[in-house]
Order: sequence, then structure tokens, then C-alpha cells
Amino acid sequence: MRGEICLGSASLLCFISLMLLIFVHVGQTNTGSVARGIAMVSINMTGYLQAMEAGTGDPAPGLFTNNATAPLWQGLGLRQEYLWGFYGHCAYTNLSHGLGICSNKTFGAKFTPFDVMLGDTPPRYNVFTQFIVPTTTFKDSGYLGTFYNAAFWLIFIATLAMAVSLVTGVIKNTWTFGTAAFFSIIATLCILIGASIFTAIISKTSAINTYKLPPTASSPGAPLGILVSTGKGVYMLWAAFALMLISIFPYTVSWVTFRR
Repeated sequence: MRGEICLGSASLLCFISLMLLIFVHVGQTNTGSVARGIAMVSINMTGYLQAMEAGTGDPAPGLFTNNATAPLWQGLGLRQEYLWGFYGHCAYTNLSHGLGICSNKTFGAKFTPFDVMLGDTPPRYNVFTQFIVPTTTFKDSGYLGTFYNAAFWLIFIATLAMAVSLVTGVIKNTWTFGTAAFFSIIATLCILIGASIFTAIISKTSAINTYKLPPTASSPGAPLGILVSTGKGVYMLWAAFALMLISIFPYTVSWVTFRR
């Protein structure tokens, strides 16, 4: 009975972890209530209009669009919020009501916020946008895209490893228990590294949150108005990591003590 409890607890922990990762994979695949609520990183652009007007000293009509379904990457106007998932990003004119549109899906999409920003910025504001946004990690699309993609692959591998661990862990055999323990360790390590990468690049990107425009005669230095924040998906990854880390012990005990 003790062995069954031990194995059952490991399987339950692994199952919950797998469900968490599946939900993370669903994040930002569409604008539905579940998918739009889960993201790896979000960028709020609502204050950028004031920064543009403060920097130029003139109104900036058309910088943002109120058309929630306007195509992305066409210079038709920025959206209020941008959220990234594993397979692309979605842009919202009203996030709480799900008014937005998602990019084309790519297996292992890259996080390139400045490129996305320029793609939606109307052409007449492009030059000033490149000037006004500081040369920080936010602008380094090569760095962000590479590490974001690498972290995705680690989480994808972890998802597969969890599935193998969950399936083999319910078959009562010494070798299958050993396989479950091995893949639970692989999954845990992959989540740890992947979640750490996501956390690190988002933290570095969020340095733009405190940036202010250089003071001018007409403006004392307005905030840039671009706010980067960690999405729920990252916290879900860390929760999955904690559960898988705990599951290693009962899986290993089942493997070592079971004899058949």
C-alpha cells in the first residue's frame, strides 16, 4: 500500500505539472479567455503616445489604432498591449474584453518586441521611434529572439519528458519505474533552465520601464511609457518545476524498492 501511495503521489505531481505546461503552450494562440490570460511576457504601450507627443512637441494622430482586427506588421497603428506566447504574439486594443488579433503561428516563435513595435508603427513615426527608444535589451532582437527560442525548446523537451514519465510511471515494472524517474529528472532540469532563461531575459528587457526622454525646453523628460512585465506563463513554469522536483523522490523510491 505504501508503494502505491508513493507511486500515486508521483503520478499526481507529474500530471499537474504536465497540465500546467499544456496551458502555457496554449497561451496567446488565440484571443479566447483562456489563451489570452496566459503569456510569457506582456508589454503595455498605453503611455507611449504621451512620450511621442512630448518628444516631438506635436500631436501624434494615428500612432495607435482602435481597430482590434487591423492586420499586424502593416504599419496600421500600435495596440495598447502586446502579449507573447510560445507560438507567436497577440496585440490587443482592449485586453480585458479580448479585442485583439494574433500573429501567424510559428513553432518556437521569437520574442522581438522592438521589431514588432516598428512593424505596427505608421511609417511617418518610424524614424522618431528608432531615435526615441534607447539602445537597451528591448532593442536587441537577435539576443532576445535567440534565448527566447532556446528556452521554448527546453520547455518543449520538458513537456515530452513529463508525458513519458507519466505514462511509464503507471506500469508496474522495475524498468518502467526507472524510466519514469529518469525522465522526471530530465523534465525538471529542462524546466529549471528554460524558466531561468525566460526570467532573465524578461528582467533585462524590463529595464526600459524606467527610461525617460531627455529633457527639452518644452518637456522635463517624460517617461517612455513602455512597460514590460512577466506573464503568468513564467510563474506557471516555476510551479511546474517545483512539482516535478518533488516528484523525483517518489519515482526514485518506487524504482529502487520495487521488485518484479
